[in-house]
Formats: sequence, structure tokens, C-alpha cells
Amino acid sequence: MQNTIERYHTYRNDHETSNQYSEMYIQQLKQEASHMIAKIELLEFHKRKLLGQELSSCSLQELQEIDSQLQRSLGEVRARKAQMFKEQLEKLKAKEKQLLEENVQLHQKNVIDPWRGSIDQQKKFRVIDLNL
Repeated sequence: MQNTIERYHTYRNDHETSNQYSEMYIQQLKQEASHMIAKIELLEFHKRKLLGQELSSCSLQELQEIDSQLQRSLGEVRARKAQMFKEQLEKLKAKEKQLLEENVQLHQKNVIDPWRGSIDQQKKFRVIDLNL
């Protein structure tokens, strides 16, 4: 009987300690959540300013900071756009080169073994071959 009572007290003490840790953990999570909510509100406020909303409450210095930040962002966007155009142009030039080589190969194949057509068409192929 004494052992059962001791186990009961041990379990009860452990359970109370566990409850205290749970409550502390819940409090910590609530504080963290409220901190995150405040951060989100601040970020949304800055986002609205960058989108040009609620600017009437801004000072001249804040407006200048927003302007410089937007100028930097615009520069980055333009640089990325130029880079993408350059990459696309390089891909198109490579494809053009490949297609020209393929065209030359096909033309050479046709000149060596021209398809049977009229004499005018065969002369035409020879003239094209000489031009290439």
C-alpha cells in the first residue's frame, strides 16, 4: 500500500511539473505569435508605402528613402531583364547557326544526289551551291 501511495505522489509531482512546463511553453508561443503579428503588420505597412499608398504621413526624408529604394529595385529589375534578353539572344543565335549548318548539309546532300527534276531545276541547285 505504501508503494502505491509513493507512486501516486511521484506521478502527481511529475504531472504538476509537466503542466508548469506546458504552461510556460504555451506562454512562450503566445509571445512569439504576438511578436510575429507585429512584424507582419510592420512589413505590410512598408509594403503599402512602396506601393505608393499612405504616403501622406511620410516625412521628406522617408519619401527620399522610398525613392532611392525604388530606384535600386528598378535598376536590379532592368539588369535582370537585360541579362534575360542577352541569354535569349545567345540561344537564338546558336539555333540560327545550327539551322544554317543543317541547311548546308541538306543542300550538299541534294547537290551530290539531286532529286530527279527538270534540267532547269538541276541548274538552279548548282547555282545555289555556288552561291553558298
